[in-house]
Amino acid sequence: MHEPSSSTPKRGYHKTKRAEDQKRTRARIVDAAEELHRTLGPSRTSVSAIAEHAAVTRATVYRHFSDEESLFLACSSQWLSRQRLPHVDTWTAHDDPLVRLRVGLTDIYRYYRSGEQMLTSIHRDAESVPPSVKANQAQAQRRWVEALLAPFPRRRPRILPAAIGHAAAFETWRSLCVLQGLSNRSAVELMLGMVTIASPRTSTPHCPD
Repeated sequence: MHEPSSSTPKRGYHKTKRAEDQKRTRARIVDAAEELHRTLGPSRTSVSAIAEHAAVTRATVYRHFSDEESLFLACSSQWLSRQRLPHVDTWTAHDDPLVRLRVGLTDIYRYYRSGEQMLTSIHRDAESVPPSVKANQAQAQRRWVEALLAPFPRRRPRILPAAIGHAAAFETWRSLCVLQGLSNRSAVELMLGMVTIASPRTSTPHCPD
């Protein structure tokens, strides 16, 4: 009578361990890409640099990611998952146009400041960012602007959407808060003043202490 074979449990163990090792390797690659995109920027981040930073070979990188776009998407998704993104639903609780604008810009500028290094690198190296990632960024920006614009009267000056779009842009925040050294709050108040001029039928709400 033959004893039961133990080969099947061993094969299962080795298969599970191999899958866990592959998962850890993939995570190291994505972490390396995220760090290099943040510090060097996408245009200066090569597959060779990512492989070296992750302590793997180029071939290993390509075994996990068929092309640079799929790696960029994984890196972008991971970075975004670690951020506290602007929460549009909290803005729409406010029906007053300028109150919503103040709340929304405060939320957006908080996000920009916390992610300033990565966002600066991504905007500076926009030509190296895959179209799918840029499309996702543009969609999020449109959603923010539409939410901020919605409570204003339908019959409004044509410059108003441009003013709100400008106020919500990362480049605007960076110019005011990084290059000019304003606080987020001061930048928000400045943009509220600009929008008030662009939409003269609104009045600036009282800013609570």
